[in-house]
Amino acid sequence: MNRLVRFFILSSTAVILAYLNYLGLEIVGKMSIVICIISMSPFIIMVLIGIPKVDPSRWFELPEEGASSEKAGWEDSGWLPLANVWGVLWRPLLNNLFWNLNSFDSGANFSGDTRDPGKNFPRGMFYGVILVGMSYFIPLVIAIGATDSLQSDWVDGYLAVAATQIGGRWLGAWTVFASGISNLALFQAEMTTDALE
Repeated sequence: MNRLVRFFILSSTAVILAYLNYLGLEIVGKMSIVICIISMSPFIIMVLIGIPKVDPSRWFELPEEGASSEKAGWEDSGWLPLANVWGVLWRPLLNNLFWNLNSFDSGANFSGDTRDPGKNFPRGMFYGVILVGMSYFIPLVIAIGATDSLQSDWVDGYLAVAATQIGGRWLGAWTVFASGISNLALFQAEMTTDALE
């Protein structure tokens, strides 16, 4: 894509999202609910279609012989060693968990706009952590159990490939679309949080 066209598209998107943010929290909240439904729906469908295809023994398979961190593209550098215990590379796993579960503290910025924040805020955070954890865990468990993929196949974007294997090309395409639209929601949420800080 031409750099000028790309710049225009990205700038226009940022301006439109900033304008929505300027209109207020109510419209941002409603937009977030719609985006949540759109972005979670392919995973709910993948789980429903994939449940009958699950082979639970796949959940306990260890990496194939000869699989290593070098093959996976992980380098053993940094202050935390790249430990491979029980077939799990713990440093990348913990890094992913940290970044994917980041920003729960940003909800405190909205506590002033919440009725009875002493009661509702902790309850919302508790349910939020559980829902986010389950929205990662359940689709991954189904995708691992319902496909014949090797652990080395699981690279960036592979969940869309797994969705294609489970439900067909339409589900894979919907998963990619949901990923893109959820990035818009993340941008909007970060902008809203920063505006309220």
